[in-house]
Amino acid sequence: MQNERQKITRALCAIIACGFLATLGIGLVSFTLPLVSLDAKVSGTWLGTGFAGFFLARLLVGPLGGIWADKFSPRWPLMFATALAATTSLGYVVFPDVASLYVIQFILGVCSGLIRPVGLAVLGGNVPHNSLARWFSVHTLAFNAAAFVGPLLGGLLYWSRTMTPILGGLSLCMIVAFVLILIFVPTDIATKGREERPQSDKHFDKKRFYALLLAIFGRTFGIGLTIAFYPILLTVTLGISGPKVGLLFALPGLITCLVLPLVPVLKRRYQCDFVMAGMLASGLGLMLAGVGGQLWHFVIAGIIMGTGAALSIPESMAVASSSGTQQGRVFGVTHVVTSLGFVLGPLMGGLIIQSLSNIGYVFVVSGLVGWACLLMWGYYCPRYERLMPYGAVLTLFIMAVVATGLYLTLSLPTDPDDEFYQYTDVAMGTVVNLTLEADSRRAADDAARKALAFMRNIQRDLDHRTPKGSVYRINQSAGEHYVKPTKRAYALIRRAVDLAHASDGVFDPTIGALTTSPLYYVLDETVARAKADLVDYRQIDFDDENHRVLLRKKGMAIDLGGIAKGAIIDATVALLRKQHVRAGIVEAGGDFYCFGERDWTVGIRNPREESVYGTVTVREKGVCGSGDYQQFVKMKEAGETRLRHHIINPSDMESAEASAGVTVIANTAELADGLATALFIMGPDVGSRFVHEDFPDVAAMWFTRDMSVVVTDNFPR
Repeated sequence: MQNERQKITRALCAIIACGFLATLGIGLVSFTLPLVSLDAKVSGTWLGTGFAGFFLARLLVGPLGGIWADKFSPRWPLMFATALAATTSLGYVVFPDVASLYVIQFILGVCSGLIRPVGLAVLGGNVPHNSLARWFSVHTLAFNAAAFVGPLLGGLLYWSRTMTPILGGLSLCMIVAFVLILIFVPTDIATKGREERPQSDKHFDKKRFYALLLAIFGRTFGIGLTIAFYPILLTVTLGISGPKVGLLFALPGLITCLVLPLVPVLKRRYQCDFVMAGMLASGLGLMLAGVGGQLWHFVIAGIIMGTGAALSIPESMAVASSSGTQQGRVFGVTHVVTSLGFVLGPLMGGLIIQSLSNIGYVFVVSGLVGWACLLMWGYYCPRYERLMPYGAVLTLFIMAVVATGLYLTLSLPTDPDDEFYQYTDVAMGTVVNLTLEADSRRAADDAARKALAFMRNIQRDLDHRTPKGSVYRINQSAGEHYVKPTKRAYALIRRAVDLAHASDGVFDPTIGALTTSPLYYVLDETVARAKADLVDYRQIDFDDENHRVLLRKKGMAIDLGGIAKGAIIDATVALLRKQHVRAGIVEAGGDFYCFGERDWTVGIRNPREESVYGTVTVREKGVCGSGDYQQFVKMKEAGETRLRHHIINPSDMESAEASAGVTVIANTAELADGLATALFIMGPDVGSRFVHEDFPDVAAMWFTRDMSVVVTDNFPR
């Protein structure tokens, strides 16, 4: 008997270890996919749909895995899932593109749909009732430890902006998990264990079980949305990337791991409903993340979300397990509801984000959904009978206030005589906001849809990372032969070289020899200087008759990042005018063009604070900025802390140090964008003379390193 118990204990430990490894491996991909999608300029709708597909696969497979485990043995679905996940990354080797990653994500959804519910069923079928909460706490601790480590490890492995280390980590985790199941989980281990409950308890437990399922749905709705969009929210709001995003993303998982060991002590001491308390906290954390704007806001939100998960997840699993003896079916049904929340969260988030002017509002809505789904759970718990009417009224009141605020913010026109419609989506590697004045909502919707698709198509052609794009093809053929780009790309490269001539090489599109390398601004300075001979706009040859481009030296590369965003904004404005949009603002990552017969008041960002320094009023102007706050690292060099950022001075191949930030106002967004880069590198003294002599219609403002402000004489007051 003792040997049998030890055998079961080893199997349970192997099940938990398998869950940890599977969650770690899948977490590497799930964390990195939004960042890859952001780099590839994939829309928010597609990103949400991709994650919805992952959770849809989990939803469909979960019940089948439970039945498979109940009827035969949990060993077989676990071995199948880990083997499939270990080999799925080979698809990316054959087809190395973003579409393949979304297919891999779907397959991982199938694997996850087998591993987690089957593992829970084994625990539920072999652990005594009085030990359930403790084992489920260990199970939750393992999963959340993986959820914490996964993003951190993913951020480190994605340091080079390639997926090969990520997929290698996935395969390694799944191979080890497969071996553990093969060795320690016997064929005869059960998923049925405890006796049926007394008949008198069935009716109450059944209704309570349904209420629990609804509450779980609300929680997973928020988790699914967070997995899909939280890395983007952090990147866009705080201007950080890589390991820093991974750390903040993983913070809730870390807090869950720290709080879980304290839960049994808290439960004995306070005797409260941890399902209710934890899910209320989770919803509050989501809402705080949605309205956050500074680092400490997201830290607090992460702490609250992690605490909520630690309180609610083990207790909710224990309640679910007590609802029946066939644990495979019980957790199969629970998994369906869980996955349904995971499906609808990203899917609805992707749809909502298009119509809201702030991505954070999606998290506020998600938190309220979680609270609303708790109402039935409270109704069927005797301790809340007297409080439920007040709780329901309070929840509905908060939802009404938020809904009214969103309506007033997003739906009412800015001016009584005008109708403005706002749209937000992810494109061009950033968040794009459109403010359009049109004859009707339908006309504005159609124009916005066409504009966003148009922006993504141009971006793919101009981005040096897109294999079929014009710039990528030119770079790949450097030192070999001419390449014929699209007419739009050819014309833009021509204008970029013209600006390089005008600025005497301060703006140089061939800086791509360095900047096309991942995280180029943290490379050793000797590596950067070794590429100096490859940075020379005069080494670009044009065949005007056939519209072809040649880079003379192998290793040269064009990077239009300093001018392409503005060019795309201008082209989008032209498209919107053709769609009979009378006026509006096209804004992408802080750069924008204001058009139409009206004045627009816009803010200028303080480069050292998350605040607006001042406002200017413009009409038919492009306004673009450049600053060292967008992509940077702080490094210790010679005993001093030095800021190394993404704007490189071609003269010395180091991060430019003459400015902290610059804002340029010009007749086109393209010119404003290109000059913002050049003037940042020049600094206010040289830059002011350059603008006065060569671009007298352009206005500029500089923030220096000591935060003094310098403006040209014609800068709007």
